[in-house]
Amino acid sequence: MTMNSPGRRWQRAAMICRLFPLFLWALAMCGFTWGGLSDSCAEATNALADSQTGLTDGLAARAIDLCPNGAVGHLAKGFQFERKGDVTQAIKEYRIAIAADPNLSQAHGNLGLLLLQQGADDDAASELSKALTGTSDPRYHRGLAELLNKGKWSSLLLFHAREALKGNPDDSDARTLLGDAFTLQGNLELAEKEYAQVLAETPGHELAHIGLAVVYTKKGQLDDAIGELNAAALANPASRGIHRKLADLYQQKGEMALADKELQLAGLNPDDAYIDRLMQQGDRYLLARNYEKAIESYEAVLKKRQGWAEALEKLGDAQMAAGRDEDAINAYGQVLALDAANPSLHYTLGILNERKGLLDKAEDEYRKSLRYDPKNSDARRRLADIYTLRGNFAQSIEEYTELIKLRGDNPILHFRLARVYEKSKDYKKAITEYLVAVRLAPDNLEVRKELAALYGKRGMIDEAERQYQEVLRIYRDDKETRNALLSIYVRQKNYDGLQLLLREAVEQNPEDANNHYRLGIIYDFEKEYDAATAEYQKAIDLNAGHAKALNALGRLYIKTGNIEKAKMFLEAARTADPDFIEPRELLSNIREDQIMKPVKYRKKSFKGKKSVKRSTVKKKAVTKKHSKIKKKAIKKNR
Repeated sequence: MTMNSPGRRWQRAAMICRLFPLFLWALAMCGFTWGGLSDSCAEATNALADSQTGLTDGLAARAIDLCPNGAVGHLAKGFQFERKGDVTQAIKEYRIAIAADPNLSQAHGNLGLLLLQQGADDDAASELSKALTGTSDPRYHRGLAELLNKGKWSSLLLFHAREALKGNPDDSDARTLLGDAFTLQGNLELAEKEYAQVLAETPGHELAHIGLAVVYTKKGQLDDAIGELNAAALANPASRGIHRKLADLYQQKGEMALADKELQLAGLNPDDAYIDRLMQQGDRYLLARNYEKAIESYEAVLKKRQGWAEALEKLGDAQMAAGRDEDAINAYGQVLALDAANPSLHYTLGILNERKGLLDKAEDEYRKSLRYDPKNSDARRRLADIYTLRGNFAQSIEEYTELIKLRGDNPILHFRLARVYEKSKDYKKAITEYLVAVRLAPDNLEVRKELAALYGKRGMIDEAERQYQEVLRIYRDDKETRNALLSIYVRQKNYDGLQLLLREAVEQNPEDANNHYRLGIIYDFEKEYDAATAEYQKAIDLNAGHAKALNALGRLYIKTGNIEKAKMFLEAARTADPDFIEPRELLSNIREDQIMKPVKYRKKSFKGKKSVKRSTVKKKAVTKKHSKIKKKAIKKNR
């Protein structure tokens, strides 16, 4: 009989029939429902949405029956675990519900409230905020209000407390939070009213008594505040926080015996509490930059607890801030005598010694700081600066190289290393480091200008020009760079570049007389006399005493033959700057020319011919001299 015989096929069919019920049972155990699951989950979700009281025990049980593996089913399971006090499992189920349906507001809200109980404030705030995007459940508003009360966010606290009360007017905790919001805003009357209403409805409410005590303290009613705190202590005798607040109030009243008693109830040694208060007072003074008062507080602490490292270090900080460097060095030295392995203090001592000019001691402290913390980049950088200052370039390069190993993406480190290489005359490596700094910080003008200057020193004029042009592209008002580029163009005799650069300067700053004067020189040199005259005149209009512009315009009128105007402007130049030699020389030459002029009209004679010849020679000499003066002017005013 073969495998395909009729008998064999009947046997196989019979086996499948026997196994089919077992197969269906396995599918059912895996949650397979032939398409009915989505409908039942929708029914559970709708039931939850229609509930006026949210999840209840009965609704949770029904949701689990209808949708055991859906989002609403896991929400219900989390609710049941929470009711039993199993917070860990409840949080787990709420997270599963959120993963299945990120828009399930109740899962976010319930999870947020549990996280708030556990002190996970940031996560709690996130979950509660997400919950309130889909629901206005007052419990979630109150949860957020509790979080905001910790951070003293009065406006948001006020909003969420009011929203919580809107949904549940009988919520005494929410009303207490509303009172806290008014207190933070300084509305003490409103705050007192809210606390009083809570205590009228819920006598012995601990937080309301504490809130009312804060209001009375702010009003200066210390006895009333003490009364409220005593009432709060009756409601919660084990609260150390309440007893600590009572101790503070008794200390303000000068009743030290009662204060000491309350401190003991708070679990504190009265002496320790006094020292702690002095330290906090010193910290407040230090933060307010009242350094002398801070010093007094820390010194008072050290009288009570001699050799306390924390107080000594803070005393040193206050003394350093007050400019009492020698005292600070002494205080820090005492701390290091107790614990030498303090890299931060060694670094600070290095700064103090460097400030006093004691570079050897500063170097020693920076090295100790690096011994205990090799990654202290600030100490290594200062050490490198000391070596650079001393001219120990090899050691400086070594320190900067180590810094770059830690922070190779820091352009300032490459820039400083480039400077050291340049000082040590290793120009090739200097250029390499400058280029790295430019690549990391392409808009850093200082790096580009120093690189351009180095290119200029090395005769790499084209590269220098490119860097200067980049500087001007980034910051067009950089006069230093514009002048450096002008110098390059003068050396290159690039008059087109000069003219373009000076025109840009004039467009950028049309009120600068010098810009117009320098542009006029270029036009003058290129024999564009009308344009030159216009620019010189603009310079004079902006600055009537601009001697160089007056002189240049007078010189130009000599060239164009307008002697009367030439004399007028040259005289003005000489008046504007009596020490200016060129206008005097030009005026002297004009007088000689005028003296020679009548010779043209004498009778022909040997002597006359000689005089004419001398006059011609003199004119050529003057023209030649004018040309030389003009070239000197371009160089002088580039």
